[in-house]
Amino acid sequence: MPSIQELIHKFEVGEGSRSVTKLAILLAFIALVITYNVREYRNFMAVEAMETAQLARNIAEGKGFTSQSIRPMSLAMVGAQSGQESEDPMMLKGGHPDIVTPPLYPVVLSLWMKVLPFDFDIPSMRSENFRRYQPEVLISFLNQAIFIASGFLVFLISRRLFDASVAWMSTAVFFGSDVLWRFSVSGLSTMLSLLLFLILVACLVAMERATRAEMEEDSSHPDDAQDEEEGVNHPKPRSLGWFIGLAVVSGLVLGLGALTRYSFLWLLVPSLLYTGLFLKTKRMPVSLIMLVVSLIVVGPWLMRNYQIGGTLFGLHSYDIVMDTEDFPGDRLERALNADISTPDFSAFFRKFLVNAPHIVTEQLPTLGGSWMVMFFFVGLMIPFSNPGLRRLRLFGVVSMLVLIAVQALGRTHLSDMSPLINGQNHLVLLAPLVFMFGVALFFTLLDQLPLTFEGARNVVVVGVFLVVCSPLVFRLLPPRTTPIVYPPYSPPLIQDISFWNQPDELMMSDMPWAVAWYGDRKCLWLTRNVQPDFYTINDEHEVIRSIYLTPLTTDRKLMSEVLKGADHTWARFYMDVQVRQNLPAGFPLKFGFPDVMPDQLYVSDRQRWLPVFQEVTEEQE
Repeated sequence: MPSIQELIHKFEVGEGSRSVTKLAILLAFIALVITYNVREYRNFMAVEAMETAQLARNIAEGKGFTSQSIRPMSLAMVGAQSGQESEDPMMLKGGHPDIVTPPLYPVVLSLWMKVLPFDFDIPSMRSENFRRYQPEVLISFLNQAIFIASGFLVFLISRRLFDASVAWMSTAVFFGSDVLWRFSVSGLSTMLSLLLFLILVACLVAMERATRAEMEEDSSHPDDAQDEEEGVNHPKPRSLGWFIGLAVVSGLVLGLGALTRYSFLWLLVPSLLYTGLFLKTKRMPVSLIMLVVSLIVVGPWLMRNYQIGGTLFGLHSYDIVMDTEDFPGDRLERALNADISTPDFSAFFRKFLVNAPHIVTEQLPTLGGSWMVMFFFVGLMIPFSNPGLRRLRLFGVVSMLVLIAVQALGRTHLSDMSPLINGQNHLVLLAPLVFMFGVALFFTLLDQLPLTFEGARNVVVVGVFLVVCSPLVFRLLPPRTTPIVYPPYSPPLIQDISFWNQPDELMMSDMPWAVAWYGDRKCLWLTRNVQPDFYTINDEHEVIRSIYLTPLTTDRKLMSEVLKGADHTWARFYMDVQVRQNLPAGFPLKFGFPDVMPDQLYVSDRQRWLPVFQEVTEEQE
């Protein structure tokens, strides 16, 4: 048994000191997770997060891939595909099939919901002191677990590409990214997409290293024996079966990524370019297998979308049309009829020219919420002696150009509702790769600094780390972030109002995603107009039992949007009811709830709130 002196020496300067350091890092990370979740956690604010969560709940409850958050455009697409001879062409009476959200992330969430005890109801006793919605907290735990797994993969990849110093620093910068932490609690599919992207990078790097080893197998290496003694890991040549296996994995990852967010499929372009240029004799079988496997994975889902809605990517097929001059904002999604049969390529080009400068000037300089991106861009002017690093960096640059174009052309009003933290922020997937190369340049420059005292290197490393992670540092400082995202979302109020409707009754609201998620009720997005769209749905397809308006509609600019705006008839409807106490002649919903908040409006076909209030009164008596 070792003596006390030997144990002390082991943990001070021996092999035990590494264990102590790793334990300290682990404890610091746990403290960061707890601090962030306590101080900076916020309820869902992205539309896609709520729509995905309610979709996952439907899957977990055995209702299939059906959505309770319904867009008028989705009704039109489903109705056109099913034909008017059907009794319910728009599929409103039963479960409306979702043609908005890719399936992988909702399925993962549904499995999570079956494992953990999700409590979707907000007790009335908690309404006044409400802070956090329990299901959203549990979903954030899953995403943070994926976030941690991604960080572990960042360490392994950067350790393979560079060295231990770069690996530790890259991982630290990854976990010091304010933007990535915000995505981890957003409820979006970004963390899952990020993990899949890192797996793709790991597969491409492994195949490229094996190809170089194969090309150099017959050349002489006089320093191989010395390198082996020093622990230098040379890539080894691999068999064709090994390459085929990794090609299958890469294609599978690309397909699963596309089933997480459709834009991920565009990464086929840089991936095939990478394999075509750098895999030499294996380029044809690897590229072909990657392409075929990815299409096989995503193909059945695309065919399902086409059979239900008439397009391969559902509503996302029209992302390029949305937010153009002809269809600004959310006009297209809220319309039952829209003439988009003839593509206007000039409008697409204008959309790109409007959105691309914003991405390049505002998102790229702080990609991933870290200043380390500056080192990456400066490093583009410095060549690597290692061809594998040069090739991977080229893959990153090509991926960046592709995703800039995809993000600029696919941008919609959802990016305005939740800037930066939204499902249309595709560039954030490149953050880990950018961090790795930025950190590599930093250590290259650090090695050239004339440091004059012992420990100066550590001081510089810690100082630069604090600077590049300063957005997260400042976010953790006071004041504390309020968890409730109001306006416009108040989960207790939304759930109370939603529960006035029966599960099989149809509501209409300006935020159907929140009604579907918090209220678990079928809700249609406000149509562009009252006549004819509202009456077409109400009279011919499904009776609309109530309408719920929130600050998304009521907090509009009076002159430019309410009085002169062509698409804000519901804002004028709100003013007529609130100011003039007048409903339009012949409007089917006659009763308004008088005690709702001033910036909200609830009208119904009957006084649905009376039984609730009567029960409360009886309980008090």
